Amino acid sequence: MLTSATAYSLFTVFGKHVLKQLEPIDVIFWRFLLAAPVSWVIVFARRARGIGASPRDVAWKPRFLMGVLFGLLAYFAFAGLDLMSGALYVVIIYTYPAMVAIGAKLVGSRTSKHIWVGVGLTVVGIAFTVPEVLDPSNDSSMLGVVLTVVNAALYAGYILYSERIMAVDSGGRAGDGFVAAAWGMLGSLVFATVLVVISGGVTAPSGASYVLAMLSLALVSTVVSITAFFMGVKHLGPAHAAVVASTEPILALAWLVLIGGETLVFAQVVGAVLVISGVFAAQRTPST
Repeated sequence: MLTSATAYSLFTVFGKHVLKQLEPIDVIFWRFLLAAPVSWVIVFARRARGIGASPRDVAWKPRFLMGVLFGLLAYFAFAGLDLMSGALYVVIIYTYPAMVAIGAKLVGSRTSKHIWVGVGLTVVGIAFTVPEVLDPSNDSSMLGVVLTVVNAALYAGYILYSERIMAVDSGGRAGDGFVAAAWGMLGSLVFATVLVVISGGVTAPSGASYVLAMLSLALVSTVVSITAFFMGVKHLGPAHAAVVASTEPILALAWLVLIGGETLVFAQVVGAVLVISGVFAAQRTPST
């Protein structure tokens, strides 16, 4: 999950850059058109070495449909990001760990006080991490806020459903994260293609920086992050996975400092400490 979080923490940086040139529909189409073939190449390369499950040995339909859901939430993500600052987007989207914990409770998954302590710490930490969300003068689009809240809710459902998708069969093969990611990205690509057809066409990125950002979005923040995500959920469960993934806003701030030359104020440092503390608190939850 930390590998997934690291790869996905760059999502806002790459996404915000390509959205300067492309529309959200264009971005999700190129994202999955580039990512899906790479994911399938990895699956077949592993199979050639006798590693991992065969795509035919798993129930592909639920994984494919999960990819369609991911395509939908990706559209909401880019649509929301296009209408607000990256910092405010990060704050709102990371309400999803609390949604996952509540959803896990509603569907009967076992939770404990450690999970709730972890969620509480991460939520407070996120509020400290990006003070912009507390700024009453912020004029971000309300539509962007609504789209991002919907995205957070969809992502919470995606995480909860992924636990069932990654259930291991009697041969120990159905939980293969590489195969799950490949089927999922194919579903996302189909969803994106339908959107392109409905919208009447697609625009390709042009210019070295935009092409590089698009490739990075597809390979790093999609192939690497989604594959590692499935593998992480398999071992941690959805509630723990969501809290560990909450390290993403801290990592996103690190990229802003390292790449963008920004500095952190004291409140953001406090937020980082709280979020990391939440991760450790959640990991104390008994596994039996």
